[in-house]
Amino acid sequence: MAATPEMAAHIAADDALLDRDMLVIGWPHEALDRAFTVEGAHRAMQRHASCPLDTCARKRAARKTLVDAGHMVPDPRNSRGLE
Repeated sequence: MAATPEMAAHIAADDALLDRDMLVIGWPHEALDRAFTVEGAHRAMQRHASCPLDTCARKRAARKTLVDAGHMVPDPRNSRGLE
């Protein structure tokens, strides 16, 4: 699922507001301390599309939310135990 132009603009605007000097290393890739909503999981998957699943905890958490909600069906041949 590719980001819509509106979502891409939202992500770009959000990124522009971040003070990168204040971010903890790895912060945007850590898992949240609460469960994603389905909508939030879709946004996280778009934002972290280029992240490897095995190194990005936020993408893994978003993927789990989408799988649990039935919005994503992982290919069992390619899961590598990353549930």
